[in-house]
Amino acid sequence: METDQALRGLGLNDSEVKIYLELLKLGSSKVNEVAKRLSLPRTTVYNILDSLIAKGLASHVIKAGVKHFEATDPNRLMLIEQEKLNNLKSIIPELEKSKGIIGKKPFLELYEGKEGIKTILENILRMPSGSVLYSYANNDLFKYLGFYFPHFVKRRVKAGIKAKIIQEKAAHLIERKEEDEAELRELRFTEAPFKSSVFIWEDKVALITLKQENIIGIMIENKIIAETQKQVFDNLWVLAKK
Repeated sequence: METDQALRGLGLNDSEVKIYLELLKLGSSKVNEVAKRLSLPRTTVYNILDSLIAKGLASHVIKAGVKHFEATDPNRLMLIEQEKLNNLKSIIPELEKSKGIIGKKPFLELYEGKEGIKTILENILRMPSGSVLYSYANNDLFKYLGFYFPHFVKRRVKAGIKAKIIQEKAAHLIERKEEDEAELRELRFTEAPFKSSVFIWEDKVALITLKQENIIGIMIENKIIAETQKQVFDNLWVLAKK
């Protein structure tokens, strides 16, 4: 990274960068010396030096009644930035408390096709270990996803994410119940199929439909909507058969 660009990254403008670098070369200097070398008015240089001092990047001393300015040691730059970072870290908890005070608007994304559905499932895998995924799903969804779905299950298990799933009763699914413990899953059945699939996790809900002409997934992030769908799931869970 170029020196000028790095200094701009610290919040300096072009004039401040120019004068800071010139002070480094000159060492302790009077304003008129800096102004002459950079062909700038003395008042402009004074203002910029005051700005550098305020940012902790320059200092001055009085010698024989005349101000002499000096650039801050470059090794101090990292400490100055670290202090800023520490100050920012200290206010993060307060900023977090402010989130959603007025009310967070629902966030909605629309996905299409198999790759879009995979994107939704990849989002689920970001949950921390010990989290639970709730789903009532159409059996055809897992057929549609093909080899991807067993791979998804393996990654979910590896991530320590549990699953409670309701599906239409089918012979191959009854056999799979034997793997429930190993796959961190609890599976229950209904007699009738679901027309679409719903996934609920954290503050998110995904609705997936498999109409061949328009395969879509809608993901909504909203606490109240997620809690409402979780209530629907809980009611279905009580009615579903083990």
